[in-house]
Amino acid sequence: MRVMIGWLCGCLVMACLTTAAAEEESPKGIEISGKAEIGVVRPLVHDIQIGEDGYRFDYVQEGGQELLLPFYRFEVDALFGGRHEVSFLYQPLTLKTATRVDNDGGILIDDVNFADDTPLELQYGFDFYRGTYRYRVVDREDISFSIGGALQIRNASIIFDGYREDEEGRIVDARAISQDLGPVPVISTAFRRELAGGRFVEATLDGFYAPVRFLNLRDVDVVGWLYDAAFRVGTPLYEDSEVFLSLRFLGGGADGTAGTRTRWTQSRTTPRYTWNNLNLASLSVGARL
Repeated sequence: MRVMIGWLCGCLVMACLTTAAAEEESPKGIEISGKAEIGVVRPLVHDIQIGEDGYRFDYVQEGGQELLLPFYRFEVDALFGGRHEVSFLYQPLTLKTATRVDNDGGILIDDVNFADDTPLELQYGFDFYRGTYRYRVVDREDISFSIGGALQIRNASIIFDGYREDEEGRIVDARAISQDLGPVPVISTAFRRELAGGRFVEATLDGFYAPVRFLNLRDVDVVGWLYDAAFRVGTPLYEDSEVFLSLRFLGGGADGTAGTRTRWTQSRTTPRYTWNNLNLASLSVGARL
């Protein structure tokens, strides 16, 4: 927790100093804009295992995630002094599907054994928030390239809701819930190329790989990774606004043992092994105002 607070304070101080420096060094002032996207997302590879003896569940092949699901994204951007970029992103990412258990003997998710051939309702919630600072190292009339860092807050809630067999052989309700809240450091880059007629192409890449506890900003040795890569083509809509089409690949995961909040009939926190690997592709239309 002390590391997390220190990281957040450091980012805040850096943002304040950067803002002050940007206002002093350039007469360009501050430019603020907002972006919103709507589209569809398709999980490509998505599996999870909770507990060393747990079943490795494939959401795509076994959990009904072979469908196109809704996708939204919201972001506020600010440009200081022509070169300093600050943004705040909210990414809702909750995937809800339904299926039936198809495995002899059921499937073990943490300490809950969901019975074979029974309905299973799934929620994979991985909404996140991200604050980013980038500096434009290239700032020409037709090309810009910026690089910086970000702090992402994961807000995970994973639910398996179905049925299990009790000691007397009766089928009863069963639920496993895994929740996790924590910070993730990110390296961020962005590229933009202006084309004829005001059209443009953009590419962004955010990501990180953290194999040790210090880089994870956590007190356990859990390997974590994430990536968020997008390619956009767009055109002006009217003065100071534009529309675009975006292709995005988004994913991340973790491999290791940590204390994460879980629920069955009561709440508890206990260290246990978790494998989580999520890889998505989205296609969306958006507007920048």
